[in-house]
Amino acid sequence: MITLDQVKTKVYFDWRKSQMKALETERLGTIHVSDLIKPCLRNVMYSKFNSHPTSANDIRSLFYGQVIHQATILNDDDKYNEMFLGYDYVRDEPVSLEEAKALKPDDPRHLDIIYGSIDDLIKVEDEWVICDKKTTGAIDYFSKYNSKPSDSHRDQINRYRVLLDKCYNINAKFGAVVYISNNVPKDKVDKPSILPFKLEAIEKTLQDMVEKAKIIKESYTQKILPERTFCYMCDTFCPYATKCFTDESDKIEG
Repeated sequence: MITLDQVKTKVYFDWRKSQMKALETERLGTIHVSDLIKPCLRNVMYSKFNSHPTSANDIRSLFYGQVIHQATILNDDDKYNEMFLGYDYVRDEPVSLEEAKALKPDDPRHLDIIYGSIDDLIKVEDEWVICDKKTTGAIDYFSKYNSKPSDSHRDQINRYRVLLDKCYNINAKFGAVVYISNNVPKDKVDKPSILPFKLEAIEKTLQDMVEKAKIIKESYTQKILPERTFCYMCDTFCPYATKCFTDESDKIEG
């Protein structure tokens, strides 16, 4: 006869195993859009050569975010949800997910490819709108941040616009960040803060993307870290801050 503690332990470990499996993502080895919106490319290179432990809070946030994404699909047509966008900026041509996965680990073309994934692409009358969902601890993001998406979230969607144009020849002129609170009081209605905005010119954004991608490629190839960029990440958000400020060499180890 099993004990209740055995039941509890078994259910818990199966839950955790399922949770971690759901959070597994296959790293393609290419340049991700998120690499190009960080204010510090040195942080990007540290993350590619050094791992850091994921905190319980990070796991909880990632899992909640994934559940929200799967439960709030905005387009009935599946091809416009979780759209993979891969673009070879050297050859100026789209790259499919299958092509990216087929690249061998030592293939230098990895660093010629920028990719990302759009949460949802919807149409409002004749205009395409790129939607990106974000979970937040703020109960009312709209009021707290004066109805403006964060700069990094705007930058992310603007870069999706470039990839969407290059991969599908779709010119989306609008974006919308959908902020979903994970901290709604029981007496409040759980509704998202939807912050739409006009997207920037494709040419200007593409130029910035390619310039940063080239820096990452050069750094990766020569095993030399990019220059430090002092920004808000240094004090609170960068897990490599101590290493960054104490390393005497700019050579990449790992």
